[in-house]
Amino acid sequence: MNCAEYRELLVPYVEGLLDESEKQAVESHLLDCPSCHLELTELTQLRNHLVASSEAWAQSKLENKVMNQILREQSLRLRKVSNRLQLWRIIMKSRITKLAAAAVIIAATMIGVRWFGASAPAYGITEALDLWQNADIVHIKGWSYFHAGDDTQLEKFPFELWFDKKNGLLRKWIPASWFGDYTTETPEYYLTVSDGQFIMETSCYPGFDDNEVQPLVSFTKLSPFQQRLWIRTMEPFPPFIANLDQMKGFTRVGQERIKDRLADIWQGEMASTRETIPYIKKKIWLSPETGEIVRIFTWINAEENSIRWVPRADADTIEYNVAPPADCFSTESPEGYKLVNTKETAIENELGEADGMKFYGCIGFTLKDGSVIYGWHANHKPDKSQAHLFEDLKPGGPLPNLPAQIIELKPRPVEEDIILAGRHLTFTQKKGKFYEWGIYVPNKKMPKRYTFDRYEVIQKFNGTEPRSFGGRPLLIRQELTINSKEEFETWVHGAMAELSDDSKAPEHATYEEVLRLAEQIRSSLKD
Repeated sequence: MNCAEYRELLVPYVEGLLDESEKQAVESHLLDCPSCHLELTELTQLRNHLVASSEAWAQSKLENKVMNQILREQSLRLRKVSNRLQLWRIIMKSRITKLAAAAVIIAATMIGVRWFGASAPAYGITEALDLWQNADIVHIKGWSYFHAGDDTQLEKFPFELWFDKKNGLLRKWIPASWFGDYTTETPEYYLTVSDGQFIMETSCYPGFDDNEVQPLVSFTKLSPFQQRLWIRTMEPFPPFIANLDQMKGFTRVGQERIKDRLADIWQGEMASTRETIPYIKKKIWLSPETGEIVRIFTWINAEENSIRWVPRADADTIEYNVAPPADCFSTESPEGYKLVNTKETAIENELGEADGMKFYGCIGFTLKDGSVIYGWHANHKPDKSQAHLFEDLKPGGPLPNLPAQIIELKPRPVEEDIILAGRHLTFTQKKGKFYEWGIYVPNKKMPKRYTFDRYEVIQKFNGTEPRSFGGRPLLIRQELTINSKEEFETWVHGAMAELSDDSKAPEHATYEEVLRLAEQIRSSLKD
């Protein structure tokens, strides 16, 4: 069977309606197909969300005839919004999700909510930021503004981004700059392309002649787990909008037609935590009909103690579910570039690993109770084993006494004085390297994850100079939010297995046990 045929089986698979042979066939295919695995994750989340929304209606006597009438009416509206029709067909296949969807529609009608293709303006800026996730493909292009030393004399240079989130494909073509300035006649361009299995990156380095620039191209290979992770974490908008909290205070200032579409214009300024002078200003155009963001203009503040806005970027074209050029995601080396390596010689980097760094974070996971699991490695003497430092450790006990430790995390930026205290959860070992998997529990109630950007990493060095490690983690760079046992087993266990010689996660690190342990640690922090 092909992917399309397997995807037809995902709904009955989630509902437990397949016979054993069909179930095994689907599970075998999911192990090797990141695209279908992502579809399963999204479908499971959809089902769980709809079922949770229908709890108040679960015991009702809503008959199929009435329920189908409600759903049929909404289906007619959905046909005007093509990227939601497939979602609706999924709902219609299952009795339990049909019940949930009908319940949500009835509840929405009772409180006056307009949705599922409503014709009146229905979307504000914060709602729109999440809606891009419904698109399989996002295309962004526009202009970056640079200067050659005088920011009153700006020139603009094009950039272009393609994201195929379903298949993990990426093309990013951007001009290189340092704080908006450049020293050559035109900026050098960086190209990053992922075909789902390999990532190709170009770079430029000065040659022996000061006027010569050597263009280079290198390849990184993705393991099957990293392919799924690449798809799961692919996000087009963070370079323009990092999180919803940044949109607080944005106001609608008017309307304008953008390429034959009427768009609301939202504008606002952003300041760092505890700062009063803003550092970024944005104007965002979004469709009130669909909630799609169609343009983003960004200015930066060129002063420290006052305000002088200078244009930085204009993403003047944002398109959804449009067909990319045929060779858009090709990872064939561009002409004139020197190969650092080839696809055949490319290696699979471990999670979080960076050249020359001996202290680095691998990946983090935020759980539904606000606690965080974070995997990291610290050994400034790679030729010496750390096995003895991981003996007699207990879940919930102190972190291993490594030469460097990540002892705390802090959400950044937030107003509250929140600290996530680190304790040992478990460890894994791969190719002689030991990886600590710490559990970090907040000292007070955490804000919702979308309201802050990243976690700041608080380190401690035990008798070793920081420079001995060739670098250190300052922020959690790669992180996922985990809301269910299924997600925990897919991503947390998957990451632990990825960094284990036997490709297995520690048996005691179960979803239920980790939540129980986090609650135990939280109680001890209050004492």
